[in-house]
Amino acid sequence: MRINKFYSGFTLTELMIGIFFTTLASAAIIVGTNHYYKTINNIRLKQYAFEKLKAHTELYKGLVSRNDIPSRLSDCIENHEELCLDAKECYHKANELCYHLNEVDPLGSDAMRYELVTSIKWDNVSGVEKELNFYVVQMVF
Repeated sequence: MRINKFYSGFTLTELMIGIFFTTLASAAIIVGTNHYYKTINNIRLKQYAFEKLKAHTELYKGLVSRNDIPSRLSDCIENHEELCLDAKECYHKANELCYHLNEVDPLGSDAMRYELVTSIKWDNVSGVEKELNFYVVQMVF
């Protein structure tokens, strides 16, 4: 008489392979989530820097348009409380916020114009320095 032994369950090899694939999938999810959060935070920092640079540019466009030209035609702000990128708490600061003014000689026009170049530099989440620049020509009214 033969007795067939029927085992229910998994062998040790099957169990180890299952744990390996589960660990591999979990690691891929964790790495993907980490990359997602870094990317989202970098985009948020760039948006904050864009808004700060836009406000800085509008300030100097207003000064030029009313003929209130600063005595220094080029200046940078570094290590100042004005450089906070976030609106509520100051978690992220810009490294520098600069402007450069040059008088433009318009051809065939009597209107005075200045070209304005503004720039902002900040560190992203990975610690890499990023830069954003605006270029405008503003007429004096």
